[in-house]
Order: sequence, then C-alpha cells, then structure tokens
Amino acid sequence: MGQKRAVLVGINYPGTDGELKGCLNDVARMRRCLVDRFGFDEAGIRVLADADPSTPPPTGANIRRELERLVAGARAGDTLFFHYSGHGLQLPAETGEDDDTGYDECIVPCDGNLIKGMGHLPLLACLSIRCFSSLITLPQPASSICVSDDNWSSTPF
Repeated sequence: MGQKRAVLVGINYPGTDGELKGCLNDVARMRRCLVDRFGFDEAGIRVLADADPSTPPPTGANIRRELERLVAGARAGDTLFFHYSGHGLQLPAETGEDDDTGYDECIVPCDGNLIKGMGHLPLLACLSIRCFSSLITLPQPASSICVSDDNWSSTPF
C-alpha cells in the first residue's frame, strides 16, 4: 500500500468585502476526517490557511508550490488528496475548446493571484471536478481526489 498525502487550503479573506466564515473549520474537519477515518498520517497533511499563523499563507505561489510537492513524489499505490475551501471565479475560456459553459474555473488565493488550469505544469491546479484527474500525471495505479468547496456566485473579487 502506498503513501497517503494531502494539501488542505482554507481561505476566509478576513477584513475584506468578500470575507467568508467557516473555511478554516472546513479544513480542520477535513484533516480530522482524513486522519481518523481514512488513515492519513498527520505528517502527510499540509495545511495553508489565511487566519492561522501556524501555517503558510495560502498565496497563489504557496498553493502552487504545495501542489507541486504533492504530485512530485507520487508513486504507484499512493493516494493524493487536495481540499480547497474559499472563493472561486469563472473567467472566459482561454482554450478555445468547446465545453458546456464557455468558462474556465479558478480559485482565488488570499493574495488574489488566481489559479486556473496551468498548461505549463502537470498539476491539479484547475479545480473543476470534471477536469481534475486529466491534469495529473501519476504512476498507475496511484489515485487523486479533489474536494473543492468554492463560492462561485456574487464574489467581489
């Protein structure tokens, strides 16, 4: 059986017009669930949260770096888990590909450095559930899981 590793991101955007409540609670509960129910080791879970000074801030650069670390050491049999709780946006599609919406989804890190599908990196950075798996190159039979709790509507960003 392989390793189980996770990156959990919670962004409440404190002090902004887009402040959310509960994203850090989501991360804390997900962490407990991964450890208590699914056998993840605490050491294999990385957390980025904007209102927790004990963790790195969830900037665009830090989220990308953690995703790179998550994927970089993947081996056959590993389980990689990514959880995001915060704002999301839809932007006009840049790919020219036909899809059902004409939009690309992205997440909004605490510094506003948007993360969307990053063509130059084989990462799970595009967080739409339908395209998550296609952006990762993992050894088989490694598995990847993404849980994204985004607020797409009425976001002020």
